Amino acid sequence: MENIFDMFFTNLLEANLKVKFFAHEIIYYTITKSTTDDIWELYNETGQTKALIITDNQTAGRGRYHNKWISQPSKSITCSFILEQIFNDEQTSLYSILIPVSIIKGIKNFSQIDLQIKWPNDIVFKNKKVGGILIESKLRTNTSIFNIGIGLNINESNFDFPENIRENVISLKEIKGIPIQREPLLASILNELDQLINNPDNYYLIEYWIKHCNHINKKVSFNIDNKKMQGIFKGVNNKGQAIIKKDNETITYDNPITIL
Repeated sequence: MENIFDMFFTNLLEANLKVKFFAHEIIYYTITKSTTDDIWELYNETGQTKALIITDNQTAGRGRYHNKWISQPSKSITCSFILEQIFNDEQTSLYSILIPVSIIKGIKNFSQIDLQIKWPNDIVFKNKKVGGILIESKLRTNTSIFNIGIGLNINESNFDFPENIRENVISLKEIKGIPIQREPLLASILNELDQLINNPDNYYLIEYWIKHCNHINKKVSFNIDNKKMQGIFKGVNNKGQAIIKKDNETITYDNPITIL
């Protein structure tokens, strides 16, 4: 018998959704290769910028830098949607602040689970990965649009994950000890994002992100011009870029880091 938590009900998502800036149309696929690609295809064919595409089975999901995003059918949240430009052209890195803040706030509101953020946009619990975010952009006349892809581990058990990553990942069900209903949880995340867009406060966003970052003042390694370097992660600036202290030099950085 199929578990109610294994099915995704778009009407339940819509009933809990209170957004005005995005996700006006919910498109659900039982299976697809990549919701990120689906959103671009929809935009290229129709110009549609207000859709949210969600699937129960994403077979070729991807993360940053061509990394794979592995999701378990009927147990995770995998979705993509477009955001119209919010920040000015010099602040595009702030989307990597805005989206994870929305996610951890939405999850906290719905399930009382406290999560943290790893630069640039991983969602973690005690250094184990709960979710990831992929942000792609396109220029449209004088403004940009941003394709936001979200993957979250919700109702997986540890044995659902590939053996080679089991030690490094965790689901909300494993944290909470009970299954989580995905539709109202996703609505909580998207509602939180909509509120943050409606009441823009870059200082609040940055402060919240820093407060929930799991590696502030920790040693990290990073690459510049294919050269590996080490420094201390100090936070993010008002453009949403990482601030890394290396010796007496302060470096602003946009790419991934490794926590040492």
